[in-house]
Amino acid sequence: MRRWPLVRDAIAWDRTISRRWRESGRGRARRWAVLGAHVGDGWIWVLALALFLFSDGARPLAWRWAIAMPLAGGITTGLKFLWRRQRPAQMAGFHSVTYDRHSFPSGHATRMGTVVVFMPLLVPRWGWFSLLLALWVGWSRVALGVHYLLDVLVGMALGIVISLVILVA
Repeated sequence: MRRWPLVRDAIAWDRTISRRWRESGRGRARRWAVLGAHVGDGWIWVLALALFLFSDGARPLAWRWAIAMPLAGGITTGLKFLWRRQRPAQMAGFHSVTYDRHSFPSGHATRMGTVVVFMPLLVPRWGWFSLLLALWVGWSRVALGVHYLLDVLVGMALGIVISLVILVA
C-alpha cells in the first residue's frame, strides 16, 4: 500500500515517540504502568455505569453514557479491523492480545474518552479526576508497548467526540 508522505512521516514520528515512552515504563514505573493499563479495562467502567443507572438523579445522563460507550467501542473495533495496525509488542499477561491483535485505535483510550466527558457531569466535584485517569491509562498502554501514541490519541479523541455527539443529540 502506497502511503502519502504526511502519513509516512506521522507514522515514523509516532514510532519514535512511542519507543521513548516505552522506555519510561521500565523499572519501578512498570508497576504503575501495569496498574494504569488495567484502570481502563471495560468491566470497571461498565460497573461504574451500572451504578449510575441505578441512581435516580443520574439515570438520564447515564443512559446517554450507556449509548456512547458501546457505540464508541463498536466504531473502534471496526476501525481496528479496517486499519489492521499491529501492536508495537505482544505482551504476555495482557488478555487483549488474545482477542484483539490490532492496535489502532486504542479501545482503552476510546473508553476513557467517554469517561472524560461523562464523569464530570455525573460527579461534578470529582469528575475532573477522570482526566488524570485517562492520561494515566494512555501513558500506561504506550509505556507497556501494547499501543503506539497515535493509537491512544485517536482513541481518546474518538471517545470524546462520540460522547459529545450523544450528549447533545
